[in-house]
Amino acid sequence: MTKQTLHTNIHFYLAMLIAFFLPLARLVPVFIVLMILNWLIEGDFRNKIQLIFKNKFSLLFISFYLLHLLGLLYTQNVPSGLFDLEVKLSLILFPIVLATRPISADKIRSIFIALLTGCVVAATIMLIRAIYIYMTSGENYFYYEAFASFLIHPGYISMYVNVTLSWLLINQMDQSKRFSNVIFCPLMIIFTIFIILLSSKMGLITMTLIYVGFLIYYVVTRKKYLFGTIGIMVIGISIVTLLRFMPELSGRINRAVGAVTNTNTVQSESESTAVRMLVWKAANHVISENVITGVGTGDAKDELVKEYEKRGMTGALEHRLNAHNEYYQVFVALGTIGFILLLGNLFFPMWWAFKTNNTLYVLFLLIILLNFLTESMLETQAGVMFYAFFNSLLCFAKSVSINRNS
Repeated sequence: MTKQTLHTNIHFYLAMLIAFFLPLARLVPVFIVLMILNWLIEGDFRNKIQLIFKNKFSLLFISFYLLHLLGLLYTQNVPSGLFDLEVKLSLILFPIVLATRPISADKIRSIFIALLTGCVVAATIMLIRAIYIYMTSGENYFYYEAFASFLIHPGYISMYVNVTLSWLLINQMDQSKRFSNVIFCPLMIIFTIFIILLSSKMGLITMTLIYVGFLIYYVVTRKKYLFGTIGIMVIGISIVTLLRFMPELSGRINRAVGAVTNTNTVQSESESTAVRMLVWKAANHVISENVITGVGTGDAKDELVKEYEKRGMTGALEHRLNAHNEYYQVFVALGTIGFILLLGNLFFPMWWAFKTNNTLYVLFLLIILLNFLTESMLETQAGVMFYAFFNSLLCFAKSVSINRNS
């Protein structure tokens, strides 16, 4: 085995370990450090630097992190800014490492199998814990944060599972890659139940859109209109049944609908959707006073908290909430420049992926776009590492495939 082959194999297996442990929220930073060390020991820096500057997407992704670094120059809360840069390190590390040593497209399957396995293990751990608590104390831990938060936030693990679901369905459309029904059907059932128990509103909305989207695609391409009609009916009946027999879930949805339709939201409101809407109004005001450059990398939360205090938003103030929307979060911190660059990081790769028929990458970015609407996902490592890793993996792996064919 040559030195190059050894480093390539280590690189690939570390990528699999990262994918597996992401749903478990354990050890991922360790494997990232090992991947960086392997990349450094491998050397060949002259060629790697040339590859970075030749790839427009690597420069695009890296520039988003560099803008956060620049935002440190005019921030007041430097320690907070430095911490933010530390949390977001994956945004620059993965584009550098995976653009210069991309994993070939034919190995993506193994990495997604690792992610799938990690999701199954996480679901099993959560279910066993909930069953044990119910049997020993009679308490219901089969729902939302009680079910998942000891391991990972339900919104993040729901996003991971929805990406995995998309990958499974895409593979099932390809005769050469599809799983046997003995494996595929139980996995779909497990992940569907898992997302229902997690009860993340965006997770449930995303899953429904995935199923409806794939059903429409299947019906249109195969002309199986009866199957499509039955499928839509099954989805509709399933939603009604869930709302009927899961009062906690229906209660969350009713409160969310009430928060959206109520024009007189109380400032002390603690319901998650209502709080988000109040926070977004506060963020709008902060943005209006710092439109071009924002308040700086380290001052976003401080400025939001000041606005909460002015408005008497006791619920948001107590928890020192971030913007709970990545678009608002970036706009507050880095202004119009940062907001445009964030959109560029999402829509330029999506346009390219659509042109090159990279369906998985398109769906991944759509899922990210949706989840950015309700969470500041790049403010936590669970969001940053997942986005940065799979964004770079899918973008640069496809590039390798195209270059080889040409």
